[in-house]
Amino acid sequence: MVRRVPGRSVQRQIAALDPVADADEVARLSLVTLHGYTPLVYSLFTVAFLKQVAVPTMARTLYRHGTGDIVRETIRRNDDTIVFFGQLLDHGPGSPTGRQWIERLNRIHAHFPLRNEDSLYTLATLALDPEALTGRLGASLFTPTELESHWLFWRSVAELQHITDIPESRDELRTWAHAYEQREYDASHEGRGVADALVTAFGQRCLPRPIQRWDRHVVAALCPPELREVHGLPEPSAGIVPLVSRTLGTYARTVGPRPVPLDRSLVTSFGTARYGERPIEDVGYQGPRGRSAGLSD
Repeated sequence: MVRRVPGRSVQRQIAALDPVADADEVARLSLVTLHGYTPLVYSLFTVAFLKQVAVPTMARTLYRHGTGDIVRETIRRNDDTIVFFGQLLDHGPGSPTGRQWIERLNRIHAHFPLRNEDSLYTLATLALDPEALTGRLGASLFTPTELESHWLFWRSVAELQHITDIPESRDELRTWAHAYEQREYDASHEGRGVADALVTAFGQRCLPRPIQRWDRHVVAALCPPELREVHGLPEPSAGIVPLVSRTLGTYARTVGPRPVPLDRSLVTSFGTARYGERPIEDVGYQGPRGRSAGLSD
């Protein structure tokens, strides 16, 4: 039987932990146990991914002349990536299991010409966007303890991926990411091709069928204006932004009393529950003759 407790119980547990010494556990409790609600996870993931492919160098790597799995098997490719995140959150990046999954990730990335600054920007979207997206829509989901732990967790992942020139603090990372966006964002055929696939997958995964035709407007409401412009997304219609904001606001107000499963795992939600048990080598990029997925393929 799945044991559930009120969200406020998890919030009290987080408050009793140290954001530095207990960063991995705080990140797990925050991003998985408390807020691992599938539509929220998928929304945050979609916007982070849209930001990454607003950079033409990353978009080309992913699109691969229309042959990349991000455009051919978008939902499964996204699920595989979230499984990577889930393994790291469940076990900690420095654990034996975490290191095994990061080594697998490093092997995937070795197939592609990734710039260090692009990998660093991917880190920035993961560390900063949960607060940025929800805050932009008027909701405050994360405490200062959670935010600091999110940053330290993803910094540990980045170090194990051999990413260099990582800023010393969360604030410095935010400043660096803003300058990077100003310098690197540009519309591209490849970026818009990936964006279209991501928007369609978001609608299929998160929206009721009757409103899936509004998927571009809902995603646009989640995105900052400069990201909408790069990907040619519409200005959200007058009713969409208030609706999305109210939905997120209701979620934020009910976090405390809402029962959450203590054993919640993104690995289960996005992996085993959908595809069954798989060996690590079957999750992610399979080489030029196989299926590909992962963080940056």
